[in-house]
Amino acid sequence: MATLTHKGYGRIYCETEEDVAKVQAVVKELDEYEFGYLPKELITTFTAYPSVIYNGKFSDMDMDTLTAVCWSRGIRIWVFDAGHNDMPRSGIPVNEG
Repeated sequence: MATLTHKGYGRIYCETEEDVAKVQAVVKELDEYEFGYLPKELITTFTAYPSVIYNGKFSDMDMDTLTAVCWSRGIRIWVFDAGHNDMPRSGIPVNEG
């Protein structure tokens, strides 16, 4: 099972703004409890690449399952996990405030 690093940095990228809402709906469908921990800006379009955000406690969902379900519905996503709890040097932080 592939998950995001607990209290780490990452992002879920998709093609369009409409896809952002669709991916959010899939997350809620797969795990409504984990959906409660979904940071508002975690799912975004590829135009925001390579920015990352703090994913906090949104770290228990299987990203392979999320990717497979989204792809099966024609929603192309790419999950990026920085793999550690510190802001990656090459990452561009997002001003969430």
